[in-house]
Amino acid sequence: MTGMVESGDKVVLSAHHQRNEFDPGRLGVWFLILLTASMVLPPFFYLLKSSVSVPLPAFQTAFGFGNYERVIALSGWKLWWTTLVFAFGSSVMAITLGFSVAWLVARTNVPFRQTVYVGSFLSLAAPLIVKGIGWILLLGPNNGLINVWLRKLFGIEGVPIELFSMGGMIFIEGLLWTPIAFLLALPPLTAMDPTLEEAAAMSGAKWWQILFRVIIPLARPSILAVMLLSFIRTLESFEVPLLIGIPGGITTVTTALYRSIHAGFLPRYGDASAYAVLLMGAVALPLYWYYRLTKESGRYATVTGKGFRPSRIDLGRWKPLAGVYVLLVPLSLALPLLIMLWASFLPIYTSPSWADFAKLTFKNYTDLWARQDTHAGLQNSILIGAIAATFVAALTLVMSWVVVRRKEKARWAIDVLCSLPLVFPGIVLGIAILVQFLSMRFIPIYGTIWILVFAFVVRFLPYGMRFNYSGIISISKELEESARMSGAGTLRILRSIVLPLTLPAVIATWIYVFMYAVRDLSAAVLLSGPKNAIISIVILDLWNNGEVPQLAALSIVIALAVTVLGIAFMRLSQRHGFKA
Repeated sequence: MTGMVESGDKVVLSAHHQRNEFDPGRLGVWFLILLTASMVLPPFFYLLKSSVSVPLPAFQTAFGFGNYERVIALSGWKLWWTTLVFAFGSSVMAITLGFSVAWLVARTNVPFRQTVYVGSFLSLAAPLIVKGIGWILLLGPNNGLINVWLRKLFGIEGVPIELFSMGGMIFIEGLLWTPIAFLLALPPLTAMDPTLEEAAAMSGAKWWQILFRVIIPLARPSILAVMLLSFIRTLESFEVPLLIGIPGGITTVTTALYRSIHAGFLPRYGDASAYAVLLMGAVALPLYWYYRLTKESGRYATVTGKGFRPSRIDLGRWKPLAGVYVLLVPLSLALPLLIMLWASFLPIYTSPSWADFAKLTFKNYTDLWARQDTHAGLQNSILIGAIAATFVAALTLVMSWVVVRRKEKARWAIDVLCSLPLVFPGIVLGIAILVQFLSMRFIPIYGTIWILVFAFVVRFLPYGMRFNYSGIISISKELEESARMSGAGTLRILRSIVLPLTLPAVIATWIYVFMYAVRDLSAAVLLSGPKNAIISIVILDLWNNGEVPQLAALSIVIALAVTVLGIAFMRLSQRHGFKA
């Protein structure tokens, strides 16, 4: 009896010892939480501090809400109304074009389906500033190609299409977002069970009646979700308001923030921070609605367990017209790049004419390599993009693995912290990191490439988590358990099992971050200087200096290089179904 008691005591003591045994994995979870918090939270706190630091004479500051009062008094509510009209109009246009084209591609026999799909993916790779400048060359009031042709064809005096207006801003921003709306709308429309459509057709409904009475009601949650996302991203848009809005005398919140730093003798960091905090609040509310809507999307499921093959509606005599319509998506990329290609071969930019063919030259391309600014910009872009992409891909792989595999409830803090940068619009993140490292002068990275690396790492953490999370959950846990029973440690498991099996997700993360870091303007515009300018900043400087042919040549080189990455990203996404 005594022996049995002693044996039981040993079992209890053994279990108690196991519960209190040091677990390095638990320490690793908390280390990752602290690391993520140290990257994501300080920019927010320093931004908030700057927004309530009111400047006083003799370079003194006081706590208060004077910065908020001043920015509201300067612009009133007109600035916010202008921003909301621009964001709402652009998102409605993008969702209308994107969903209608997606429906035609997914559910009808419209031609050019593959062209539209490939063109949409490649549109993601082309820098927004390049496409924006291309549209100015097409629709500019004086020398814009389309306006020149319209004046000649119809004898119109004045400006047929006024680009530098609210309507012009909405049109260009809507076109820039249409490929993304198309790609987001395509999967649910492709997977939708066609039984209801077939029943409607058998009842005598026309294809357009099926669209408005069956497809749109069923796709309403997807439409609302994509529209919310489009609204959020156009609300924080910077390139179009900068290139088209400012020349037209139209200011949005992002350009007001930018001008607080760049207009005047001294930068108004307090004003810029106040604008940034208000914009963050404006973005956070629809972003919350977006996540609520996407989480509840299961209540609107239209794909059942029954096997089916989606049928295609015969458009009949409408097929050619529909084919022209869907080509709007690839043309929104091709037209601005084609006019940039034309400009890149001219010594001085003029609208295309037969007489100018004799002036075409490769000099702008050869001169690129002799320019110090383009050389430095290319080197900085490649270096910053590669470092940021490598860091994000590696860090989010480990973080995703911890979130999926560990049992501690605290692990979800990693995912929450990594998602926080979604509420930082690009230019808001730029001013946040700017004021952070102006205050933290003991970390001397201001004015170097490292401040941009840090900005891009923070900016793209959420996307790296989404890619790698989808890769991790596809791996059976049994493989790792078998390796652990064979004596493999955590690092060996990550290196020998997790990394090889999730390599497509890691590569997709690396390509995505590098591609977007190279083309990003909004986050970099406030952090770049003479020594750390990236290629998007160089393009903006060339545009401001009126060097259009050199700018065009550089843009074509960048567009071609990034397009290669875009194709690789498209193939990985098609094969493995990654979603950011």
